[in-house]
Amino acid sequence: MTLILCLLAMPVQASEQLGLIFVYRSDCAASRAFSASLKAVTDHYHMAVLPVSLDDRRFTEWPGTVRNHGQAQALGIERVPFLALFDQTTGALAPIASRYLPPAHLEQRIAQTLEVLHEK
Repeated sequence: MTLILCLLAMPVQASEQLGLIFVYRSDCAASRAFSASLKAVTDHYHMAVLPVSLDDRRFTEWPGTVRNHGQAQALGIERVPFLALFDQTTGALAPIASRYLPPAHLEQRIAQTLEVLHEK
């Protein structure tokens, strides 16, 4: 299944057409730490996340992880952890972070990215 098809299959609320793509490696300490931050933020705000594993190993908090089948390369992802906002309506992809961010900074970065996306 392609990344876009996976995103389109993600459950979203009727008013919410945005989701997050989280790309990680299970053996990366920054990915593990970022995963915990991301989980806290997305659970609090009820945001949909498509986790993509570069090494086909899942973090327990992301049971719906999909295997990387070239998605990371197609998106030009060179570092993990990587997080981007995806608008399912327009297909726009907006990078949020490519390094660890604590929850407060992650919330702020997501909010800033949402503002920029909505201005376009």
